[in-house]
Amino acid sequence: MTDKKKSNTGGVAQLLKISPMADLMSPTAPKLPDVKAPSLENLAVEVPQLPDLTENDVLERFGDKARALAKTRDRAMGESLKMGDEIQINTIGYSEGRLIPFSARFDQWMPLEPMQMLTGFSETIAQATVGASIQIDLVFPADYPTEWLRKKPGRFMVDVLAAREVTLPDMESPAFLKKAKLGDNLEDAMVKIREELEEEMVDALWVTAREMVLDELADRADVKVPPKLVDEEIRRRWGSIEGQSMVEKEFDVAEQQEALDAWLKDPMTRMDCEQRLRINLALRAMTESEKLELGEEKLQSLLVQQVKSFGMTAADVKAALKETPETAKYLIEMGWYFLAVEHALSKAKITFEGAASA
Repeated sequence: MTDKKKSNTGGVAQLLKISPMADLMSPTAPKLPDVKAPSLENLAVEVPQLPDLTENDVLERFGDKARALAKTRDRAMGESLKMGDEIQINTIGYSEGRLIPFSARFDQWMPLEPMQMLTGFSETIAQATVGASIQIDLVFPADYPTEWLRKKPGRFMVDVLAAREVTLPDMESPAFLKKAKLGDNLEDAMVKIREELEEEMVDALWVTAREMVLDELADRADVKVPPKLVDEEIRRRWGSIEGQSMVEKEFDVAEQQEALDAWLKDPMTRMDCEQRLRINLALRAMTESEKLELGEEKLQSLLVQQVKSFGMTAADVKAALKETPETAKYLIEMGWYFLAVEHALSKAKITFEGAASA
């Protein structure tokens, strides 16, 4: 297989990892519960308005565009870091002797900037050097998203693998504005950025609309998900996000089990996985009830819509479907999922708070 071929199939590989249907495909998964197909009659949702854009939102995006065009220089091993750098780190966190769920990250690149919810994290790293292993002690704020960590002490072990010095361009120069496609002056740039953010807000509203429709279908189907099936989905997620990397980094079995247990016991993770499964089961039942059909042309069309962000074409999708029977099976299952979502949305009356019906 050529390098180009590997690159083209990367989109399919990533799509398989995030497949909403993969959680139901494991040969060792518990028996699926019987689900009554949800009614599509009077299916309606009203999507709440998003907060208005602020000047800070626009300025943050302006800064992101400047960073994307910044000049970088690789820092040498042992060289001092400073705020504003880009750093590559391995990290894992603990609180009161417990491993913090989702804290194990490996080979991750990030900007070395202050973090609102982790005061002191970036600032401590900025005092280190490339190649250093450091310990960061901090206290989680009272409004930290994970409830059990609020006001608790946290300890992070961080390895600084690499770093880049970042030199931002002159953000007021015509040359930068032209290269960033932001017009001829700062006023034009702010207008263009605001328009870009407003378009993203529209996309976000439609994503919310889809989620609300699917949540409503799950409620109508009155799906009850066995805890073992939720465990199976959490294990799958953990394996793709943390587990494989922990094996590669030679964490011992006890450490791997501790990390998995942290995921399995995390209330928000369980709630999210359970809802995804409820939705998937409701959609499967609806697909059978509505007698939906998925032809080859429709399958390819649905998959292309999902992988085009990876730079894939219809030809790439067609090739992936012929790659192996296992890959084809997963892609077909995903096609059924996307078909079911499309059908549900076509039957729903979607309105937006403060706007006309859609």
